[in-house]
Amino acid sequence: MSRIILVSNRLPVTVRRNRHGIQELASSSGGLVAGLNPLHENRDSIWIGHPGEDLDSATTATLLERRLVPVSVPVDDFRAYYNGYGNSALWPLFHYLMERCEFQPAHFAAYQRVNELFAQVVAQHVQPGDTVWIHDYQLMLLPQLVRERIKNVRIGFFLHTPFPSAEVFRVLPQREHVLRGIMGADLIGLHTFEYADHVRRSLRRFLGVESRERSAWIDGREVRIEAHPLGIDVKALREKAFSRSSELSLARYRRRLGDRQVILGVERLDYTKGVPLKLEAFRRLLASSPVWRENVVYIQICVPSREEIGSYRELKREVERMVGQINGLFGGPGRVPIHYVYRSIPPEELGALYRLADVAFVAPVRDGLNLIAKEYAACRDDGGGVLVLSEFAGASSEMGEALRVNPWNMEDTERALRRALEMDYGERNERMVPMHKRVLTNDVHRWIDRFMSALLNPRAVSEDNPPLLEPEVLANTMSNHFAEARSALLMLDYDGSLREFTDRYEDAAPTPEILNLLDAISSLPNVELYINSGRDRETLEKWFAGRRVSLIAEHGFWIRRKDESAWSRMGPQPNTAWKEEVRPVLQAYVDRTPGARVEEKSSGMVWHYREADEDLGAWQALELAAMLEGRLANAPVQVVTGACIVEIRQQELSKGRAYDFVRGEREDYDFTMVTGDDRTDEDAFERIKSGSYSVHVGTGSSRALTSVVSPAAMRKLLRLLTSARQRAHATANRGRNEGPSKPRRYPDQ
Repeated sequence: MSRIILVSNRLPVTVRRNRHGIQELASSSGGLVAGLNPLHENRDSIWIGHPGEDLDSATTATLLERRLVPVSVPVDDFRAYYNGYGNSALWPLFHYLMERCEFQPAHFAAYQRVNELFAQVVAQHVQPGDTVWIHDYQLMLLPQLVRERIKNVRIGFFLHTPFPSAEVFRVLPQREHVLRGIMGADLIGLHTFEYADHVRRSLRRFLGVESRERSAWIDGREVRIEAHPLGIDVKALREKAFSRSSELSLARYRRRLGDRQVILGVERLDYTKGVPLKLEAFRRLLASSPVWRENVVYIQICVPSREEIGSYRELKREVERMVGQINGLFGGPGRVPIHYVYRSIPPEELGALYRLADVAFVAPVRDGLNLIAKEYAACRDDGGGVLVLSEFAGASSEMGEALRVNPWNMEDTERALRRALEMDYGERNERMVPMHKRVLTNDVHRWIDRFMSALLNPRAVSEDNPPLLEPEVLANTMSNHFAEARSALLMLDYDGSLREFTDRYEDAAPTPEILNLLDAISSLPNVELYINSGRDRETLEKWFAGRRVSLIAEHGFWIRRKDESAWSRMGPQPNTAWKEEVRPVLQAYVDRTPGARVEEKSSGMVWHYREADEDLGAWQALELAAMLEGRLANAPVQVVTGACIVEIRQQELSKGRAYDFVRGEREDYDFTMVTGDDRTDEDAFERIKSGSYSVHVGTGSSRALTSVVSPAAMRKLLRLLTSARQRAHATANRGRNEGPSKPRRYPDQ
């Protein structure tokens, strides 16, 4: 098992000085520490991070004994990196609070310097076979910095905050630097599929990096981008929540609060947690429903956070003012509606509160995940309790049984609180039991196992650059198989694979050389030849009229076999209502991009920019693709970028689907070859199984098994294969015509 190098902004311990000035270590709190501690404790690992202050030699030695490696950072640099760029630029931006963002060049310079210091320490400790796992927004440049220093190391990166939409992320002045930083990893992990999708769209829009499904490609490397929601340490939590100390705390709270229902809020005092909005919703509940003034108590725990930052101190004052105002309006002798606690509380006491609370009120305005919601569900063995959860918390995608609210909608949130308090036990049980089981199953250990398994055991089919071979070398590998095959299938892409691109899209008609080659292939016995193209059927029919070639048009929407005169659809008639909305958008991009044009097909639409200025066309294509993906999110289509095109096509259509359709008609092909040059061909390459051949035309990443450099090289490969099968067929015919050979007689016999 390889050693794990964990890297985070802070170590999992806090260094403090006692009243005698001696440094002491205390365990840190927080979801990241809780998530990674089990891995560090149970695996061969070291943990690299900042210790919080300068260390004496004794403390350094103690840390190293615990496999904790400190990174020394100048105080001014750390302040500008952490409070400056990290918490005044990235943190508010990633939580969609752009009005709080401060983008100061000096802060980013410090961010770069500190990431460089971390990279130096990582490089000093990495050994052959180690795996590096980097965490969170403070270290987003680090994956690429480590890769520059150590080429053959597997790197994972996990972001514990949201990743914003491309429209929000574009605000960041250093957006390209940050994206290139995380693309140094082999696997980028996020809490939700939505965040992963935002990363992919930003890569396309700002770096021009192609991505599909869970992968993106840069510098010939595949980088996987996946959702891995963090779990909690269920065993440790429940041991404390059901301990003797917790039972005593629970008994004290019940005596103190009596029969009143309890609403519980627990969060760091951070402006992303929406505490003022929660307080306002509770105030409205008491104002509109006097019955609850004496029958409910709201316990709001706020853990101190970043008190050195002015905006956090202002938030603390605002919360305290609102608590005082609500208690003054609705309280009475011996009755306080809100119990406000500004401190960390022991886990045993927190466990008692989870078990006590009738309602857990978790309503951040934006949160990467939120473990409080999961901890509450984990402690509710009784099946009771109601979770009121913000739809803007990442955990909401996993906890569908919660009462989900938009915290900005005060009326909606107030109604959800009232409904939670009035809900009978039967409905509470129906909602809580599935969440309880799900949280217990998907705990932190499973999160670690899943992420590390994905990082250490990537897919068997690599999407790095396939080997680039000369046609003669590749033909030597394939010729015997092709020549001896009882039945062969050749499925050839056209533009960029069989035929070179032309300046004008309509000028790419097949040359006499290509037509003669196709005639030679189609005359081979027991060989089925298909042109599988994104072109419209009218163009293909005109170009290949009279040829015994089967044609597939529009990425598998239409098919016409060589012995048929009519085209037929592969699949049902699609819904193309979206075209009315997209047509003026594509035309607008034509108007602003000289040389661009729109092609309309029966199943889709294409924006071409081969004749446009290269840089302008590429930039407009990135912007257009990103805009269309958002605009057509609910339409039955996908936006695909290829060689100088942005194409909108039906979701179910792909060259891979066409390949499956053709193969499904005949299972006796014992030789198959598929060719292509861009992303639209990757769907077909994915289908290729052992014993078959996939050939990518050109350089760059692909799922294909091999590649040749150009269409000319592809045509040469096809000629060599054709000649090999012609020779084999001629030899077989001579053998049949001559009959059994007779023994030769020599004069002396």
